[in-house]
Amino acid sequence: MNFKYKLDPTSKKFYCPACGKKSFVCYIEVATNKYLESTIGRCDRESKCAYHKTPKGNLPISSTCFIQQPKTPTYHTDDVIGYYGRDYNNNKFVSYLKQHFAPRDIKSVIQKYFIGTSSHWKGATVFWQIDHKMNVHAGKVMLYNPFTGNRVKKPFNHINWMHRVLQINNFVLQQCLFGIHNLCDFDSDSTVCIVESEKTAIVMSLLYPQFLWLATGSKSNLKLDLLQPLKGYKIIVYPDKLEYNDWKIKVQNFKNLGYNIICSYFVEKLSVCEGADLADVLI
Repeated sequence: MNFKYKLDPTSKKFYCPACGKKSFVCYIEVATNKYLESTIGRCDRESKCAYHKTPKGNLPISSTCFIQQPKTPTYHTDDVIGYYGRDYNNNKFVSYLKQHFAPRDIKSVIQKYFIGTSSHWKGATVFWQIDHKMNVHAGKVMLYNPFTGNRVKKPFNHINWMHRVLQINNFVLQQCLFGIHNLCDFDSDSTVCIVESEKTAIVMSLLYPQFLWLATGSKSNLKLDLLQPLKGYKIIVYPDKLEYNDWKIKVQNFKNLGYNIICSYFVEKLSVCEGADLADVLI
């Protein structure tokens, strides 16, 4: 159903009026594609902020109204994978992996997930989102502490998108699950495990390579359209600490649509800090 207003589908974020973080998605008017007031929108920090102000009068659009057609997604060219697939000695995320895993296994997982290195920030990592048909949807650039493996969030959150770094105009971002290009290496009897962060998917792939490990990239990105290529597979989702209830509700909806999917309570039952995930627990 189409509504008069909707959350901005692009990757653009603003400062949240509640928590002050640059994690706020504004509502737009569908017919004009213009933003509403700066306080009308949703903060992506659902667990820590949960601010969400919806526009008034957001009624379904009748057949006589203009309905904006969905935009065709933009893909990166394949050569970006090779161009950024280098300089791993200076990649701080790879340096973190070297503390825990053998060089041969790290080389294998770099190739498996097409991990890249970016000079956008010194030692930054590129996580490419490549779908099961090998279309390169996006590249997420993040900077990690090479000793702890934590993302660098001070003095600001070091996260960006390659289409912004490369200054590609009018790029239409349509995300897919990180790692889903590896689906071709697994048969329909395989178990697919989904976590939130790309780091955790890679770490778990090193620890339990018999499963296909994927990442949503954010708590809110566990969506039906991203799961469609996995119809028929056994799926287990592993939410971060304190996110179990939200993902469990989504999983039940997916079950009702015929997906063979369960939501793990493993991390939720442990005495760990908010936001902890499988990688934090096992390493």
